[in-house]
Amino acid sequence: MSILMNGFLESRDKKRRVPVYTLDNGNMSVSVCPYGGYITSIMVPDLNGTYGDVALGFDNLDDYERTAFAPCGIVGRYANRIKDGRFVSDGKEIQVTRNDGPHHLHGGKKGFHRFMWNPSVCVDNYGQEYVRLQRLSPDGEEGFSGNLSVSVHFALNKRNELSIHFLAACDKDTVCNLSNHMALNLDTCRSSTCLDHRLKIYGSTFAPAGCDGIPVGEALSTRNTNLDLRTEQLIGEQIAMPSAYTEAFGGYDHNWFLDGGPSLRPCLVLTHPKSGRTLECFTTMPCVHVYTANSLTGSETGKYGVSYKKHGAFFTETQYAPDSVNHPEWTQPFLKAGELYDHTTVYRFSSPYFTEESPV
Repeated sequence: MSILMNGFLESRDKKRRVPVYTLDNGNMSVSVCPYGGYITSIMVPDLNGTYGDVALGFDNLDDYERTAFAPCGIVGRYANRIKDGRFVSDGKEIQVTRNDGPHHLHGGKKGFHRFMWNPSVCVDNYGQEYVRLQRLSPDGEEGFSGNLSVSVHFALNKRNELSIHFLAACDKDTVCNLSNHMALNLDTCRSSTCLDHRLKIYGSTFAPAGCDGIPVGEALSTRNTNLDLRTEQLIGEQIAMPSAYTEAFGGYDHNWFLDGGPSLRPCLVLTHPKSGRTLECFTTMPCVHVYTANSLTGSETGKYGVSYKKHGAFFTETQYAPDSVNHPEWTQPFLKAGELYDHTTVYRFSSPYFTEESPV
């Protein structure tokens, strides 16, 4: 496996540019940019051996800087929503930025996906190279307490597994809920829909939410709902079903509580039968949020000149549950001063074209 700093992501006027690092194992490649920690491409072959980019993104730095939906970027200090941007920590009420109506979303007005990270290429104890991105989130940033030191490691192994390893520590008690806002279409990012994908989620309960995305405060069984994805289902068929849980959103925009844990365990399986591509996700996080691009309107033009439209992509973020800071009955995202935040999510890609004889 090799890592190359093999290009730049430039602004439209060519006056600004940031490096792009490409991890390549001979079967597939993943490119990572230190601005926002964006994964700018994931090249995977289909069943005929034709390579395609399955990651949503943009052709230039300007569009990454202005995008509202952060495709494949690092989100934090708190991924997803906090009701009214408010919670209590050690008996003290904390108010963080409200940037989604009255609520907090994905780190605030300037979340982690809007910063330049410090990049380096490192080697682990097994001789495996990885890209490391680091930044210090200062005390008070977006209202969060403590100087939070964050390191995110991207590695691609011979089993076609993209590993994203999040490490963080803080000098004060704080909250920490880091994720990658993975946005994919296994029929390549040029495709217009994810409705022809099949999905399995290893979660038997979910958090119903109001139309503002804030959980109403209970965990319900998926049984007898169109959120029961414990066996593989066609996404388009499921979200077309009459359902009080999905109709308000026009598709999936929901949090599942994963079964098992807290060790690295299966999270979901996404397949696209026509192309033959499959994605398996594993994580140490307690939940996964799935979003079927219900709010995209075609107003944003991505790579290859493609307009990103409703249901054009499958978004997934492994995380603590939305607003979990206000639900003590759920697994908590509080990080004590001096403790280590240590979570990993693995995305394993496969295709009939991957064979034992494939170069690695």
